[in-house]
Amino acid sequence: MDTPGSSQSDLLADLVSHIGETGFADRIMRTFHGLCAADMCSGFAIFDDTPQSLFAESVDPDRSAFARNATLRYVQKYWKRDTATASTLGRAHRNVKIIRRPSSVIRDLDYRHECYAEGEVVERISICKAGTVPIIANAYRNRTSGPFAQAQIECFEAAAPIVMAAIERHVRLTYGSHDANLADHPAAIAQRLHGMENIGLSRREAQVLAFIFSGIDQNTIARELGVGVSTIVTYRRRGYEKLCVRNRSELRQCLIDRLAGHVSVSYDKC
Repeated sequence: MDTPGSSQSDLLADLVSHIGETGFADRIMRTFHGLCAADMCSGFAIFDDTPQSLFAESVDPDRSAFARNATLRYVQKYWKRDTATASTLGRAHRNVKIIRRPSSVIRDLDYRHECYAEGEVVERISICKAGTVPIIANAYRNRTSGPFAQAQIECFEAAAPIVMAAIERHVRLTYGSHDANLADHPAAIAQRLHGMENIGLSRREAQVLAFIFSGIDQNTIARELGVGVSTIVTYRRRGYEKLCVRNRSELRQCLIDRLAGHVSVSYDKC
């Protein structure tokens, strides 16, 4: 992980070089950590007023699960209740806007607990842009690190236009057309997958793959579906075999292509 103080130009050049690649999320985390010593990051693209998670990462691998779970909760439960971010996004039609949000000012107690307190997050700074596909990117600090220093915020803000341009380009390359309808919640994605007869996924296999596609870890999937982790592993393995993919990255690209209608593939054999 790059340390705070790394050359801003080097950080941004490295980020740009990974646009459209599976390592882009990791490079976002490295960039945010280098620019403002962020401990975690998340990002969303808004399709038809529904947020789709783009990335959710942590400098500390032990906190990565919280970052992804908090992102899922935000999408499913709290997006409509985050009026501060919605207001900032509404004013970001021409230029990138930035908002600083200490956890202590969040009045929605459930939101503050599930998306901040459980991960010991004390502050968030966000960059927002309302383009054809609105985008929000967030950097977070935890209790150990303390709030962002003013110099860190200024560094983050100075780099924000380039960071946002990189994310916008990544979204165009990764998600394709706005009409791809990849902003569905996991349940909607699972329903579409289960309905594709030439793939032959069972209902449970489709559900598990939809959760994995959305960046959800196996323990959370098990809790959501009310089964054991070993059962989730079995459904994942069967689903991977039917789609002829070997890992999460290949699954994501396969489903992006498949759900967006970019390819027509027979999965009779790999």
